[in-house]
Amino acid sequence: MKKIFFILSLAITSGTIYCQNSIKSLDFILVIDENIAIGSITSLQLEVIGDTENIVHANYFPGSLSMNVVDYAKLLSETTKAIYLKFTYFEYHNKKQEVYNYEIEIKKAWLSDYYNILRIYNLDKLKYRGKLDPIGKGKNYNYELDSPSHSFRLIWKKK
Repeated sequence: MKKIFFILSLAITSGTIYCQNSIKSLDFILVIDENIAIGSITSLQLEVIGDTENIVHANYFPGSLSMNVVDYAKLLSETTKAIYLKFTYFEYHNKKQEVYNYEIEIKKAWLSDYYNILRIYNLDKLKYRGKLDPIGKGKNYNYELDSPSHSFRLIWKKK
């Protein structure tokens, strides 16, 4: 009976260790319009462009972006040409829900940093309107990044 209990305990412990090692977690903070995105992000995924297109599903909690280790390896693969972080962000104003879709190109080097702080500015909001240029046609937002080795800041227009 002791042998069975020992073998069962060993199997459970090994399974737990395997599960913990199969998830890659990155220190990643999303700040949208100067607020840390808490519980307001859905449909987060990473689109990987390379020899083929892949979608990597990831989980985001404030301070943590996690995904399967195999998917993380796809992101860092030599065949990966571009990575796009896509998600839906929602907030409430006057009992009305506002929904925004964001698509940010992520550089492979960012994924190797100790942490990343991604700041997104919605240019539909009066506070940012006319102070920044949008990142592209049909995308009325812009972003900044802070990390230990790959930081960049936007040039704000004076009004």
